[in-house]
Amino acid sequence: MPSWNDLGAAFSTLREIDVTAIREESERPVTIACLGEQPALSIAVGLLNMGDSQRYGPVGFNPLLIATLSDVRHDGLADDLGDSLRHADLLLIVLDGREPVSARVAAALRDLATLAMPTVIVLGYTNTPPIPVGDTRRAFTYAHVVALPDPGAPDASDMLAEAIFDRLPDDLHMSAARRLPGLRATYALQLINATSFTNASYALASALPEQIPFFSIPFAAADILVLTKNQAMLVYKLALAHGAPPEFQARIREVLPVLGGAFVWRQLARALVGLIPIWGIVPKVSIAYAGTYSAGMVAWRWFADGELISGSRLKEITDEALRIGRQRTTALVESALERGTVEGSVWGRIISLIRRFLSSRFIRRVRRFLSSGKGGTEER
Repeated sequence: MPSWNDLGAAFSTLREIDVTAIREESERPVTIACLGEQPALSIAVGLLNMGDSQRYGPVGFNPLLIATLSDVRHDGLADDLGDSLRHADLLLIVLDGREPVSARVAAALRDLATLAMPTVIVLGYTNTPPIPVGDTRRAFTYAHVVALPDPGAPDASDMLAEAIFDRLPDDLHMSAARRLPGLRATYALQLINATSFTNASYALASALPEQIPFFSIPFAAADILVLTKNQAMLVYKLALAHGAPPEFQARIREVLPVLGGAFVWRQLARALVGLIPIWGIVPKVSIAYAGTYSAGMVAWRWFADGELISGSRLKEITDEALRIGRQRTTALVESALERGTVEGSVWGRIISLIRRFLSSRFIRRVRRFLSSGKGGTEER
């Protein structure tokens, strides 16, 4: 069975990955039209152009098309600005929530609403994101409205980024993060969480055949292959989103020694629990989630700042991911039962075992084993 300690097998797997589509996705053109009144407009633009990522700067052309609402109203939408706005991928309208909407701004907002485009409305210096009845801003019934009570707060850029990703097409998220450092942290966390959930779902789907001795070896090998590829894709997307050069093999070789502890931890733990029929399902799925999450967090900090996460910090991350992973496992099984996608009686028995397992002492014994030095990561 291939393992992460076997670097030859690992690189053989990685060479099979077609990364062309991912690279092309990171290079897609994207335009975000930023419209508003000063100084709120400049503050929002600053949040997008600045982020915690210090290792790589923006890559490519800046995707922000910046204009004031006065510019919009000057000639309506019949001029060159109107044409550019129609070709934008997202409208970002920034307003000072402390100020009433003037007649001039209201007219501009009505013009913009006719475009019927994906829209985010940012209300600065206010705690009341809902727009009152009768307010012109309600013309944007499809908009995501976000309030930034303090645009200078540490979480302001994350709140703005979450709103933007909620309306920006999914296939433009990576290219937007590559060009705008202020989007990178939120993109990284969303990608890590999504990939961890995907790997946990796959681990659960492959868990039942592995409980039958005749099928366990081929299914376990295929399991490792799929999870390996998904984690490699995760690392590569994080690298591109943070502005790293796009050479895939170079990025994997660069980060593999940094990720070694997380990969070895995951592989040892999964090998251990895989020896236990049925009872190994929950820890297996939990560890698939936790291992992917840990690897993603390590890669994120490396590509963002060149930071090496210590063994003790990695253990904290994986412990928390294990807890979340166990919760996700139960939710996945119960969701499958509710949908009736498999035989209810079988899943009913598995759910019963899972619930008993979560309250048992066995998981604590596994965690003690993993943190004792036999299966845990060493302090760097």
